[in-house]
Amino acid sequence: MVSAAGAVVHNWRLKLSALGIAIFLWLLVQTEPRNSETFPSIPIMVEVADTAWTLAGPPTPAMAELRLGGPAREIIRLARSGTTVRVLLESVGSSDTLISLSRDWVQLGEANGLTVEQISPSNIRVSLERALTVTLPVAVRVRGEVPGHLALASPLGLSPASVRMRGPASRMAGLDSMPLVPFDLQSVQQSGLFNVQIDTTGLIGATVSPPTAVLSVHVEDQIQRIFAGLPVRVNPDGAGNDVVVEPLLIAVSLTGARSLVNSLDPGSLRIWVESDQITDMTEGEARLVLVRLEGVPDLVEAVTEIDIVTVRRAADQGAGGPRGGPRSEPRSEPKGGA
Repeated sequence: MVSAAGAVVHNWRLKLSALGIAIFLWLLVQTEPRNSETFPSIPIMVEVADTAWTLAGPPTPAMAELRLGGPAREIIRLARSGTTVRVLLESVGSSDTLISLSRDWVQLGEANGLTVEQISPSNIRVSLERALTVTLPVAVRVRGEVPGHLALASPLGLSPASVRMRGPASRMAGLDSMPLVPFDLQSVQQSGLFNVQIDTTGLIGATVSPPTAVLSVHVEDQIQRIFAGLPVRVNPDGAGNDVVVEPLLIAVSLTGARSLVNSLDPGSLRIWVESDQITDMTEGEARLVLVRLEGVPDLVEAVTEIDIVTVRRAADQGAGGPRGGPRSEPRSEPKGGA
């Protein structure tokens, strides 16, 4: 059996070495520079655990000033990473609540050896409101256009189409949709799915589920196609049959995604002169009028070679020819049979 004295001297070199290391580390900690630093404008974040209530606005004041003490390197680390004062309100007694700030609510993260020496102000005032939950459609917002060598080949897809919003009843009741944060089409280089945040700007105390939506963007190479010689038609309602259009044929240029432009049938395009532009024309009168292009599919841009044509109304050809001018040759009409 080993005596008490023997236990003390057993492995004495190893024990003495461990004691020396412990004393060295203690002295290192004690001699490390300690500092006291003031952090101004630290955000105060209030979370309401009571599901029947929500914040009606930011706390007053919304910022705090902290004085922290501890190792200089830890203070520098915290200054870089940032911090907040997190207030968890577990129960609500009234819509206007005064809360005393606790030093324990300062989020120090992974900092070691820091202490909160002072927090100012000592109290904040929080305004609350009854919560309301609603389901709202999501509204897509975009800015810019896809790069010039690309074109949208289909409308933008969205999933989900609606979200659940919980927030102050006074604000929720006036909403008819929830917009996405504007999506920059210029950033698109190829077709894909893009996660876009729901924009809750100005909705203090509101939460959204899910907080993001998936935007589907389908693009293809942009091409141009020209249809030459599409006829110009006159709406016959009230125009009569004695009008002539010059020129009778117009070229149309189409620009868009390859699949949309290549699949377009020229017969689906219609170039019109509306009758209300020529109903009051007199005999022999010529008039410059606008044409209207119809049948262009969505996401395809169409431009007519010209957008103004000349419409002429024939003069009276009875009793010796037209008045004030030479007689026009009558136009031949196809016969129905031999």
